[in-house]
Amino acid sequence: MTLPIIGALSLFGRIAVLVTLVVSLAAIAMHYVLHIEGTPLFFASAAGILGLAYVVGISTERLGGLAGPQVGGILNATFGNIAELIIAFFALTAGLLDVVKASITGSIIGNLLLVLGASLFFGGLRNGTQRFNAKIAGLDATLLLLAVVGLFVPAVFAQSAGRGEGSNRLEESLVVSVVLFALYFVALFYRFRHPHEVLGGEDPEGHAGPVWSGRVAIGVLAVAAVFLAVLSELLVGAIDPFIESFALTPFFVGVILIPTIGNLAEHLVAVQLAVKDRMDFAMSVAIGSSLQVALFVAPVLVFLGVVVGQSMDLVFAPLEVAAVAVAAAVTVLISLDGESNWLEGALLIGVYVILGVSFFFLG
Repeated sequence: MTLPIIGALSLFGRIAVLVTLVVSLAAIAMHYVLHIEGTPLFFASAAGILGLAYVVGISTERLGGLAGPQVGGILNATFGNIAELIIAFFALTAGLLDVVKASITGSIIGNLLLVLGASLFFGGLRNGTQRFNAKIAGLDATLLLLAVVGLFVPAVFAQSAGRGEGSNRLEESLVVSVVLFALYFVALFYRFRHPHEVLGGEDPEGHAGPVWSGRVAIGVLAVAAVFLAVLSELLVGAIDPFIESFALTPFFVGVILIPTIGNLAEHLVAVQLAVKDRMDFAMSVAIGSSLQVALFVAPVLVFLGVVVGQSMDLVFAPLEVAAVAVAAAVTVLISLDGESNWLEGALLIGVYVILGVSFFFLG
C-alpha cells in the first residue's frame, strides 16, 4: 500500500514524504527509546512537523480536488492550520499560555507580512507588476480587519478595567469566542454559496494534489494527524529547555517559531502561486489563513482552555495588538488597487523583521 501512495507523488513529494517519515520515527525513538530530551528533541520534532504539515496539505488538496471547489475551499480552510492548532493545544495543556497567545498573533502577522510580503516580492521580481481581483481580495481583507477588531476587544477591555479582573476577562473572552466562531461558519456558508469569490475566476485545475483515491487521501491525512499529535507533544515538552539553551523568550517562540513550524508548507505554496502569476490564489492563501486563525483557531483554543482547566483568554500584550492591527490595515491598503509589485513585498518583509526583533527582546 505504501509504494502506490509514494508512487503517485512527484520526485520532490516522494523525497519529502520519506524524509518526513524517517525524521518523525527518529524523533519518537529519541524520546521513548533513547530518552533524549531538550533541544535535540525540539529540533527533531520540529523537522518532523514541518514535513507532516506538507503531507496534510497535499492530502487536503487531493480531497478538495475530488469534492469540488466549494467543499475543497472549506477543507482547505479547515485543515490549513491544523498543525499549528495541535501544537497550540499541547502547549495549552502544558500551561504555556504566553506561547499559545503569541502563536495566534504570530500566525496572523506571519501570513500578512512574511508570506504575503514574500509572495509579492518574488512574484514581482519574476513577473513585474502583478494584478489580482481587488474586489475579492478587498472582501477578504475587510473581513480580516473586522475579525481582528473583535479578537482584540478583550485586550482593550483588560486595559480599561485593570489587570485584576481575571474572571471577567475569561468570561468576556468566551462570549467573544462564541461570536467569532459563529462568524467563521457564516463566512464558510457565504463562500460555499459564492465559489467564484473563493477561486477568483481562475481554473482550479492543477491544484488537486496527487492522484490518490478519496479513501487513500483520508487515510494519509489520518496517519499524518496522529504523527502530528505525537510530535507536537514532544515539541511542547522540549520548549522550555530550548528557550533556556538559546536565551529566547516565550513571545519570540510563539510569534516566530511555532507559526513557521506549523505553516511553512502552506507559506511556500503562496509564494509558488505568486511566482506563477496566480495572485488571486496567493492573496487568498495568505489572507484566508489569517482570517481562519482569528475566527476559528483562537476561539477553539479558548474553548479547549475551559475543557483542560486553563484560563486561556484573549487578552494580548500591547505590542501584539499593535502588530496585528498594523498588519491587517496594511493588507487592506494593498488590496484596494488590485496591483502589487516587489517593492511592496520588500517593505512588508522589512516590517516583519522589525517586529521579530522586537518580540525577541520582549520579556
